[in-house]
Amino acid sequence: MRYRDIVINHVDVLESQLKTLRRMVQRGESVKSFLETLDQADDRLSKVKEFVMLEPKNAEEVGGRMQ
Repeated sequence: MRYRDIVINHVDVLESQLKTLRRMVQRGESVKSFLETLDQADDRLSKVKEFVMLEPKNAEEVGGRMQ
């Protein structure tokens, strides 16, 4: 995977953001702060998907064909 380090970094940040969201709920923080963090996580997830889509599929993948 060409973008492995970038994807791993994004996934690590996503994990951190999920933990933050759980803590926010436990502390009863504002809905606005919660939604802002959730939007940031959604943006990061979109970036991960973009990097994954850049990777070529190989014949061993389900539905894959050589590109």
